[in-house]
Amino acid sequence: MYGEQCSSIDGVSDEIPPIFVNCSKYFITGKDEIYADCPIKNGTDPCYLLKELHRSDSFSDYFLAILPIIFSIVAFIFNICYLIAQIKCFRFETMGFKKREAFLMSRSLSIIVANLLFYVVIIVWKVNGFNYTSAMIFILVGSSTFMSVTGTYITLTIVLYLAVAHHISYMTTVTLKHCWLLIALIWFLSTVSSVFVALFGATLFYPDSAPISCSFESCQRPLAISIVVTLSICYGTVIGLYIAMMTRLHRLVRKSSLVQARSNSNSMIAMRRLSLNMITFAVGSIPILVVCIVALANLRELSSLGEGCKSPCKAFLYSYLFIDVEMLASIAAIVW
Repeated sequence: MYGEQCSSIDGVSDEIPPIFVNCSKYFITGKDEIYADCPIKNGTDPCYLLKELHRSDSFSDYFLAILPIIFSIVAFIFNICYLIAQIKCFRFETMGFKKREAFLMSRSLSIIVANLLFYVVIIVWKVNGFNYTSAMIFILVGSSTFMSVTGTYITLTIVLYLAVAHHISYMTTVTLKHCWLLIALIWFLSTVSSVFVALFGATLFYPDSAPISCSFESCQRPLAISIVVTLSICYGTVIGLYIAMMTRLHRLVRKSSLVQARSNSNSMIAMRRLSLNMITFAVGSIPILVVCIVALANLRELSSLGEGCKSPCKAFLYSYLFIDVEMLASIAAIVW
């Protein structure tokens, strides 16, 4: 399941080995005999390991494959329909609204691409299991989505603020061409940064099979801290920007006179949009940060799963850690 493939253990018997006599309800005849000769540490309950092993297998099938795929299909269909509707509206909107619609279309397209790449992750995982390549692709999908959506939200927030607080400058200075260039820049920067995060992020969990040498104390731990801090800064920047823009718009509404009723109305609409965007981004992104922080806190144990070669004994002895990894991966997959 993790690491490179090693030779399996021979000597399968149809009888329950003595070590598993007390956990016959978890034992699967014809399958679990190979774990009887694994070197279990003193004080470790073999029945607990066997239970966690089968729990891990069931968990990965349901929460890492079936459930994320169902959510992914629903999200894919919804965003395809939403993107088609946005394109139709874009053709008939005024120039001011087209600028905002361009960023909304970019966000929808980003989610659609993420869904397509998620299917690639599932295929690679089912063919080769968890390894450096599948982990790299998985992290690439998640980080690229997070980065592109974060960049889109930041730019969209600024555009909404300029449209209300500095309407004349917004209409005369900011053109649709500028918006497309900003979108292209967001995609380029998010792709480059995501490739970096994926290459080094997968190294944290598979140091032996990674293309670069990375020890735990001098490389893995500092690298993990840097990645988590960077993602936290991106998250905090977006939330802080939302709060700052909403505060300024609120002050703008209070200072406006009754003659500026139309301006007040536009400000209130912009504030509602900012509030909705902030809630959506906060709720959708906080699980990713939690997953990263938990992974950082347990990095030493989790990275040990990628050390050495893959074998039945390794899957059995570290079954309790597989559950933790699969829970983190499933949360990330469902959110993405």
